[in-house]
Amino acid sequence: MASTVSTCQDASPYQPRNYQLEMLEASMKENIIVAMDTGSGKTHIAVLRIKAELDICSPDKVVWFLAPTVALCIQQHEVIASNLPAVRTRTLTGLDKVELWTDQSIWDAVLNGYRVIVSTHAVLADALSHGFVKMSQLALLIFDEAHHCTRRHAANKIMQDFYHPTLTKSGPAAVPRIMGLTASPVVRSNHQELLMVESNLDAVCRTPRLHRQELLKFTHRPHLQQIWYTPTDPAGFRSASLTLGALYHAWENLDIGDDPYIQRLRKSPLDDRALKKALLTGKTYCREQLRRFVDRSRHIFEELGEWAAEYYIYASIKQLRDRVRDSYMSGDWDEAEKAYLVDFLSKIPTSDIHFALNDPDGFRISPKFESLLNFLDSSDQREFSGLIFVKQRVTVSAMTSLLSVHPYTRERFRCAAYVGWSNSSASKDILGDLLNMQLQRDTLDDFRSGRKNLIIATDVLEEGIDLSACSVVVCYDKPPNLKSFIQRRGRARRKQSTFAIMFPTDDTSADVSRWQDLEQAMIEAYQDDERQLQSVSALESLDEEVMERLTGDSTSAVLTADMAMAHLHHFCAVLPPQPYVDMRPVFSFETNEDGLLKGTVILPSCVHPKVRRTEGRRWWRTERAAMKETAFQAYKSLYEFGLVNDHLLPLTKKPELKTHDLGSMPSILETSEQYDPWIEWAYSWSSPDIHQSRIVVKMNEGRGDELCMRLIGPEYLPPLSPMTLFWNSSTTFTVTFKAAERVPLVPLSSVEDMRAITALYLKATSSRVCSAERDFMALFAPDLHHTELKGWLDTYEGSDPAMEVYSRGHNPLLMGVVRDHSRYGEPFLFRKWLVSHQNPSCSIVELECAPFPHRRNFLRRQTLANSQVDVDEAIPDSAAKNPIVAAEACTIDRLPFTMAIFGLFISAIVEQLEIELIATRLRDTILRDVSFKSTDHIITAISTPLAHRLTNYQRYEFLGDSILKFSVSCQLFFQHPNWHEGYLSEGRDMIVQNPRLAKAALDTGLDAYIVTKRLASRKWSAPLISEKLGRVPAKRQMSTKVLADVVEALIGAAYVDGGHSTAQACIRRFLPEINLHAVDTRTAARSVAPESARHMMNDRLKDHIGYTFEDESLLVEALTHPSCDYDSTTQSYQRLEYLGDAVLDMVIVSAIFNHRIQRPQGDMTKIKHAVVNANLLAFLCMEFAISEEKLDVAQTSKDSFAVTSSQESVELWRFMRYRGQGLKAARDASLARHRALRDEIASSLLQAPHYPWHALSRLNADKFFSDIIESVLGAIFVDSGGNLAPCEVFVEQIGLMAYLRRILDHGIDVRHPRSVVQQLAKTNIQFVLQRVPTEEGGASYQCSVQMEQAELFVVTGCLTAEEAEVTAAVEAIKFLTRDEGSTPLNKS
Repeated sequence: MASTVSTCQDASPYQPRNYQLEMLEASMKENIIVAMDTGSGKTHIAVLRIKAELDICSPDKVVWFLAPTVALCIQQHEVIASNLPAVRTRTLTGLDKVELWTDQSIWDAVLNGYRVIVSTHAVLADALSHGFVKMSQLALLIFDEAHHCTRRHAANKIMQDFYHPTLTKSGPAAVPRIMGLTASPVVRSNHQELLMVESNLDAVCRTPRLHRQELLKFTHRPHLQQIWYTPTDPAGFRSASLTLGALYHAWENLDIGDDPYIQRLRKSPLDDRALKKALLTGKTYCREQLRRFVDRSRHIFEELGEWAAEYYIYASIKQLRDRVRDSYMSGDWDEAEKAYLVDFLSKIPTSDIHFALNDPDGFRISPKFESLLNFLDSSDQREFSGLIFVKQRVTVSAMTSLLSVHPYTRERFRCAAYVGWSNSSASKDILGDLLNMQLQRDTLDDFRSGRKNLIIATDVLEEGIDLSACSVVVCYDKPPNLKSFIQRRGRARRKQSTFAIMFPTDDTSADVSRWQDLEQAMIEAYQDDERQLQSVSALESLDEEVMERLTGDSTSAVLTADMAMAHLHHFCAVLPPQPYVDMRPVFSFETNEDGLLKGTVILPSCVHPKVRRTEGRRWWRTERAAMKETAFQAYKSLYEFGLVNDHLLPLTKKPELKTHDLGSMPSILETSEQYDPWIEWAYSWSSPDIHQSRIVVKMNEGRGDELCMRLIGPEYLPPLSPMTLFWNSSTTFTVTFKAAERVPLVPLSSVEDMRAITALYLKATSSRVCSAERDFMALFAPDLHHTELKGWLDTYEGSDPAMEVYSRGHNPLLMGVVRDHSRYGEPFLFRKWLVSHQNPSCSIVELECAPFPHRRNFLRRQTLANSQVDVDEAIPDSAAKNPIVAAEACTIDRLPFTMAIFGLFISAIVEQLEIELIATRLRDTILRDVSFKSTDHIITAISTPLAHRLTNYQRYEFLGDSILKFSVSCQLFFQHPNWHEGYLSEGRDMIVQNPRLAKAALDTGLDAYIVTKRLASRKWSAPLISEKLGRVPAKRQMSTKVLADVVEALIGAAYVDGGHSTAQACIRRFLPEINLHAVDTRTAARSVAPESARHMMNDRLKDHIGYTFEDESLLVEALTHPSCDYDSTTQSYQRLEYLGDAVLDMVIVSAIFNHRIQRPQGDMTKIKHAVVNANLLAFLCMEFAISEEKLDVAQTSKDSFAVTSSQESVELWRFMRYRGQGLKAARDASLARHRALRDEIASSLLQAPHYPWHALSRLNADKFFSDIIESVLGAIFVDSGGNLAPCEVFVEQIGLMAYLRRILDHGIDVRHPRSVVQQLAKTNIQFVLQRVPTEEGGASYQCSVQMEQAELFVVTGCLTAEEAEVTAAVEAIKFLTRDEGSTPLNKS
């Protein structure tokens, strides 16, 4: 079957070495054959080359990787697919029965959508020869084990029959690029053969030159050892044992006339010619089976000994009998032939094979195998890993069995067999092939992991197959040629390893001297390599003086070349740390024709590309000097680029980042007293410019009569917003204010009438003795011309005895407030007269009244909660029964209560006027450049919770916090394209921190306008002119946080009032350095030229993002992990992720704030934290995919195939560019957890009434998954010129907005389980976390839940501390609600 991109977990990504990058660079310039030792990383160079080619070639072209064996194809495909998860790859081998694909449509379907094909040479050669594949379809051809490209090999057929003719006819553009990989460019010791391979492949052989010393460090050649043995006499096979002798005797005396095939031919006169041929040659199916069986038995006897040969005969006979009984296994065998073979072998006496013998002498072994045992016994057993090459497949199975049971080896070695994946169905042997192909499927993985430590194999493991470095490699037989010698030797690449070759003692041919010559050549090569390393070491001891010096412009700080290395390493050390990333600078060197060196240093990928790579300017004799000079040039570049300050230190220590020296600002500050607008009014009354506003009071939204009044002031009256006053649960009053108008020529007498009327209204609804002072700041009067006020006052001022009113028969609807003087003038509301006639001459008159309302704060609805909390507003118990008062003790005010009720509203109106005056003053002074349209939002923003107003700043502060973070992030991102994410984050934190914002509030004088005074409704008194004149301003205490909160609230208010432009103006007022309008968001952030970054990307997936990039290099940058070190022209995604984090906050917070259901700040904060949770973003990243059609081929009958279709997901995370084993392992582990938890999390997001905290904590996705979401958001924002609309589309596309809407619309509970526990416990409950080391060197986490000094339970075995805490909280919820039948938080 073909392999696809779902690959094994052990194919490890790589960290390229300099010599590998040198080879990659050479392959980009011309066709080359990479000649490097086994284990030096040739396949990794091929992966780099494939990646580079896919980035630049046409998307309809294919990279074709060729390997000589099926096993090697499978292995190389796993490596390629694992390291290029975004690329669709597959294998094509004999296992797919490609030889039967005879239709072009089949091939078109198989290749459709795939970018990399891995196959054997024969598959491509046949496909080209039949025209199913064209040379023009190929972008790159990679020949693994390129030395095969000679003579009649299929590799050479591809080149000679198709590549070279196309090249000659159409030129280089019509043929693919070529790369060869080999450890032995020649098979025989013939230089002409190398030239032939180069010519055939149209490539030149290359080995690392610039970084040769580095290559030597990573390649270890083994010690060559000869193992001598005494050969077994072949004639001994006949008499070795009863079984062996009987087999040989039966074979020698076999009568061909008894053969079923001969007998069948004799019965048919038409087959006479075939009969004569068979009798002449002696070849029939049965005789050939038996001949090979006898030959193999003899071979095993000579190679391994009597026990192994008897085991082989015994196992083969048993296998044959089992196959005959199994009709499926026997297949098309002729029944007569099956019976003939079984009958023949049943006559062979076989002895029982004992596998558990403890006596070594019980295993009759050959001298050759005994020599092998002696050698293995002398090898070091610690971390042993070995490979034994044998000639024949039968030897593999027999030796594996013998080593597994022999007393000397069964405890020491864990053996496995390997013979490759050649299509065994083509073999017609039914006798003697003991190997089960399925059992070797995991052999290589077991060997890599250490579960097996000794493999017995044929020459299929000589080349290509990726094996762990072996400590021992044994050639049980002499290698047939130089290629085999080099390839096998390359398997022993562990330090101080051994390469052993077995020789018979009677070998007197030239072969021995040939191997001795090869050994001598190896020794000389070792010595030459050692001499090179010693020469380099001696050279490095030379002291070359590097005369370089850098001085800071303003500080006289000095940097010399001797100090540069330490400074450069320090610069890298304080970069933002990243998992899976080596933050150290990487040095490399090039050599000129004179042998001098010049250095190059590459800094981590978070550094801007313009200064990330620096070359030295001079040539040096030593690496040490070259490194010094290169480090100096790199640090100088960082200084000139603005990443190092004048003290020659990184910007994290730079005072300029700390734009304001805040020192250690205390948490509580002394600030200005709250601004009192009445002081200005007090002075204005001395020469008033009278303005008045008409007030209309309606009950129950206008159902009934209106009460019209006027508000009068000494200067301009700001517009006042309508007010709703709550009389009781069923009655409300709406107070509206008309636009103020100037009233000229009001005489002083009329003003005095207004003061008297104001006093009358205040007194009419009060039980307290009112002050005689009438110099009120704000005046109220009925809606009459000022000339009519005197008459109105005469009519309604004062009171009459109740009896007089009764005797007048006054209209009850116009009755004033009743005052019972027997109760010190306590006011009541008139209900009706009660008259009792005790005798004809005397009647007693009483009044049934209603209690006068005690409430004074009519701005809030009366609820059970606030009526119990506020004693002043409590309703007395007697309210249920109307009091009866004697008329003789009462007076009744002349001012009807329907008019007097307005007196109860004056305190609310004056308080509203005061806050409006404060907000107006703030808008016209400090905020004059912000252009607020109204003061309503300002009032909310400056009102602290302490003031207990209807609104406070908390919701606006929640919004403004995100707007400020967003604005500062954008400003720094666009203003400082040279800053990496660490500088940007620190710079932002310094600006948005509370002390900085508090200082801005103090510097602008905002502190005076922050409303903290609470309206004391019951004790309220109207502000008087006399109280305000000459008042000395005082100070008040205020927290730093409140000052900062109000600044952020004003930013939020500005956004609500006028959108982003108004919010930016507000930010600029408090933080002048933040001026986003002055930044060019179109070009300021381009770190590289748009055309310089190339990256393969699925076009449909790009469309799924919901945005079309003008500059796709931004998308490439957004998908470049910091570990991606192979592209020095593209910065890692950290800057875009920093920006995207702020953009995401802005999008989410705006949606929460603008939702139809207004939530308090605390709830909004919980929702925001839940929605932008990294684990949720990571889950959505893993889910963000498109479904693509995948075509394959299925066999429908013996010779018929059909195209099948299926769907496969293409996820965004696959396109992340990265490098590193640790990251890949973490990625695969996260994806495995995602597969296990996907259904649970997805179901919770769609249906559960609770946020899936527990499942997401178990997901524990690595941060780079959520980083991708944020970095793509940042890229969209930058590419769109700072437009949030396409960012909102992407957030919608990933499914985050849909879940946010569900939370908001349906009230999904987003409380963290720990918060739920604290609420349920109603007492102090503690979560004690502990890290528990594991035997494997890792750690798990456990969490103990304790309440009142007692431990309730412990949760153990969690992957992270977060998972442990959340799991413990979930269990605690179950515990605390165990008697309630349901829990407030599901496990999901």
